[in-house]
Amino acid sequence: MSLYNASYRGIGKLLTADFMQAEMVRRAEHVKALAQSTAPDAPPYGVGYRYEFAVTSGVKTSKRGTKRAFGRVTNHSEHALWVEFGGQNTPAHRTLGRALRAAGN
Repeated sequence: MSLYNASYRGIGKLLTADFMQAEMVRRAEHVKALAQSTAPDAPPYGVGYRYEFAVTSGVKTSKRGTKRAFGRVTNHSEHALWVEFGGQNTPAHRTLGRALRAAGN
């Protein structure tokens, strides 16, 4: 029988390696493309919402001190919150939420 001894330092390096950061960017770009393909781009949200998506990436540190690569998709439109979650007279489109779910399948 074999015994496995995990190298936590090695796992930490793996989670922050350049190739892991590149993979997080690739995945975030995929989510961005899905979100742009389904995003509304007409009033009442204003023309341009579809083109305000952005991808950021890097290494983040958790509250416990664990470092990991990340990729994040955001929308900088002033209507982003209303498009995603809706309002009193506006239905929620869930553009980013649906894109994230679709990318995970």
